[in-house]
Amino acid sequence: MSCARVAASRLPVSHLVSLQSGCRYSLHTRTRRDARSTGRNCSVMCALIEDQGPGNQGETPPATPTLAPSRLRTHQLAGTAAGYREQAVAHGIPSRKHGLFADDDALLLELCASPDMAAFEKHLPGEAGPYQPLPRGGWVTGDEAAARGIDLRMFYRTPAPGDEHGSLEGVVRLGDGASIGIGFWVSAHGGAVESVLDEATAELAKCEFTPVLATVEANFRIKKAVPLHTTLRVECRVVKMRGIRCWVDGRLTSPDRSVVYAECAAQLVNISSWL
Repeated sequence: MSCARVAASRLPVSHLVSLQSGCRYSLHTRTRRDARSTGRNCSVMCALIEDQGPGNQGETPPATPTLAPSRLRTHQLAGTAAGYREQAVAHGIPSRKHGLFADDDALLLELCASPDMAAFEKHLPGEAGPYQPLPRGGWVTGDEAAARGIDLRMFYRTPAPGDEHGSLEGVVRLGDGASIGIGFWVSAHGGAVESVLDEATAELAKCEFTPVLATVEANFRIKKAVPLHTTLRVECRVVKMRGIRCWVDGRLTSPDRSVVYAECAAQLVNISSWL
């Protein structure tokens, strides 16, 4: 799939090649900076908006089974970073009817046109295999997340000559559902900002380190109020890998990088031995 392949939808450009699917088990213990030092509320955003799309009115989604299938552990242990990247790129990013990007969004088109980047969406190990897309989305994944106010599109950048690791670039728009208070002319909630950086840093780690990991520590610094309904750039890079641990830095900036809104330093751990 290439960026030229666009589905007929409200946001055709969202059919960017997806490169970050994987199994992120993020039971993360976050280390947050004191709110007094950032001037921001860093509590977790809990805005839930029911999808009222065609065919979904009044329907209750099937409950997730209490017990995982016996083959799940086998699929969890079978995943590799290379396999994760390959499958995610092949899958791409499905169109999002609740997407928050305009068809002609300049930064999104720029990333899509870059020859060394491929767009991707999260995958997880499931009953069918080690890399499965999320048909019902997740907290910061897919159309369901966009409907709640977080529309994150991620791109994996292949390593440049001389670089050991690839990196992640992305774009995000935060809507009313991600605000501190809807209808009160305020900025994005700190929890929504953290969610974006938490997701992006973990997805890069899955592409470069292992798709079976957990975020065990994440330090966030929100430097400026993050605006709603504005296209922002997301950037992540691998700092180092050692043993079962991987460190990834991420940041949220204006499209031209002149303004840094938030930064994150995450530590992630390969959890294969605990499955």
